[in-house]
Amino acid sequence: MAFVFTDEYLGSEVREAIHRFALQAREILTREAHDLLEGVFGLHESGVFEPPENLSALADPETRQTYLRLKRFLADEAQAGLPPIEAVAKLVKEIAFTHLNRLVAFKMLEASKLIREAVGRGSDSNGFKFYLADHPAEETLWKSGQVDLAYRHFLLWQAGEMARELPVLFNPETLASVLFPRQPALHKVLALLNAAELAPAWKAEETIGWVYQFFNEEEKALVFDRLFKKKEKILSQDIPAATQLFTMRWIVRFLVENTLGRLWVQMHPDSELAQQLGYLVPLSGDVPAEPLRQVKEITLLDPACGTMHFGLVAFDLFAEMYREELAHAGQPGWPEQASVANADEIPAAIIQHNLFGIDIDLRAVQLSALTLYVKAKRMNKQAVISDHNLACADVLPLNGARLGSFIKEMQFKPIYERLIRKLWQRLEEINQLGSLLRLEAEIGALVEAEKARFEREGRQLDLFGQAQAEFEGEAARAEYWEIIAAQLMQALDHFARTAAARGQDERFFAQEAAKGLRVLDLMMRRYDCVVANPPYMSRRSMNDTLSDLLGEYYPHAKGDLYAAFIARCAELTLETGRIGMITQQSFMFISSYEELRQRLLDEFAIEVMAHTGPRAFAEISGEKVNTTAFVLRREPDPLRRAHNTGTYFRLVHAPDAESKRLAFEQALQELKTFGEEI
Repeated sequence: MAFVFTDEYLGSEVREAIHRFALQAREILTREAHDLLEGVFGLHESGVFEPPENLSALADPETRQTYLRLKRFLADEAQAGLPPIEAVAKLVKEIAFTHLNRLVAFKMLEASKLIREAVGRGSDSNGFKFYLADHPAEETLWKSGQVDLAYRHFLLWQAGEMARELPVLFNPETLASVLFPRQPALHKVLALLNAAELAPAWKAEETIGWVYQFFNEEEKALVFDRLFKKKEKILSQDIPAATQLFTMRWIVRFLVENTLGRLWVQMHPDSELAQQLGYLVPLSGDVPAEPLRQVKEITLLDPACGTMHFGLVAFDLFAEMYREELAHAGQPGWPEQASVANADEIPAAIIQHNLFGIDIDLRAVQLSALTLYVKAKRMNKQAVISDHNLACADVLPLNGARLGSFIKEMQFKPIYERLIRKLWQRLEEINQLGSLLRLEAEIGALVEAEKARFEREGRQLDLFGQAQAEFEGEAARAEYWEIIAAQLMQALDHFARTAAARGQDERFFAQEAAKGLRVLDLMMRRYDCVVANPPYMSRRSMNDTLSDLLGEYYPHAKGDLYAAFIARCAELTLETGRIGMITQQSFMFISSYEELRQRLLDEFAIEVMAHTGPRAFAEISGEKVNTTAFVLRREPDPLRRAHNTGTYFRLVHAPDAESKRLAFEQALQELKTFGEEI
């Protein structure tokens, strides 16, 4: 049977229903968050608390504990440089999107029979009834008339169960989790969630992406109003909303098939996928074979992953690659042993070994984790998802007394302390740059500086008692980081636990530090395929800090965020890796990008390009956004680069997004039928 991607296109009526739901649910949950903070905890939008003696709710121990966490939250944010009014606004948004994302997740999971019904009929859901039967104390609450309280406890319990495999979304210990919407608001959102018009959405993968895009819609409109009408610059907190854009499924397939799919058929010329990948473009000329490897060793990164549109398509392709390897392992041209013992292990293996993503927006990372989780569980309900390779690049700075306490308590050696302080100093820039921040280069430079210092002093480099030979070259630095990352994570966990035992809440510090380390871990790696629809933002729209940082790190690509991402994606590929991107077309023509073009041509061969031009995105009209989708192969052989001939599709005259897809498919079919004669 021919392999097909699990495309689940939603019609315009369903998308519009999702649109209405996301906007209405956001409004309800945002208003509820404000009312809850002010009415129960006395926290005003200004960041000022009412005197505790005026707050009768604090007589309840659980409420008082949350009140103390709120005060600590504002203090932590203030230490990180965020004014109280902005900290409250940030928390309100986090409360709204966390609970909306969870309710959407529960709805999708129950629609796929992956959990018992949790939200489909509110407090009449059968999952809640099973919960009451297993929890006598909660059943007592229910029988006494406190149904809403028991149902709230059930939803938090269900989140706790899900947190074992999906902590980034379902962790019940976060402050946003504890600030649960009260009964009237929850009932309104559940009524919207369970509307009949939305029923088809809950079994479609792309629903998660649309919820994210529509949740951001109001913010995006406000950002562009400030940008174009008030001539204000885009702030760091505005970047996710201002630059997020749903990538069309055919473009995603085009890029994934011609990066990951190309790698596979170059590694396995006898693969049946060579004939089954509908968007794989035939190439002319000398395309090098790929060295034989197990599937679990092949990696794909999206450094601006949004809700993992590229990851969804790549998941299907990886799954088929694993199946082929299982079927052919031990045969000539195939590994002696398959990556997995049986097909049931495939979905968990893909999440563990193959797919990687970074985004600057926590909402996107939460939904990316959900996207991959649902995908894996639909393939095998019994799959155990222990972790994911996703990182949020929105890390608050951690300098000051808290960092000093951490370093002092852990009794680090001087070189370790210098490394940590340097890393944390650079993390101050990550909420502007995200995956554009070259953290791995900073670590490498520090290690080299330490080597030089020790050599000048005539002493051996002795990090953690290891020999100097282990720290030479790229492989040594990677090995070094594996050691230090594990030790730092252990140290952070120990610090948080011992502080909690002393009655100090260090969760904020530990969580932010862990986020920074996860981002760095992903940046230290290099990938077979790097695919992206990066953010588009011209330099004249950037705030001064972002503009200066781009000028410092990417002087040859500083004119737009997308151009810097092209340069960054090039850095993140392996020696024979591939880049697949859809970006603005201007880097191909204008003089300010001449050095960027030359650098790319000095290192890469152009394999395929679809010049889509204007109106490639259905949501964007007019001529302002002119795009091109392309695949580049890192090519170390200068002769092969010089003689490379790419394959190009000119789609600029097709009038809209759908016409461009049809024009590409027709041209590709003619190319496959008639070859280069067309």
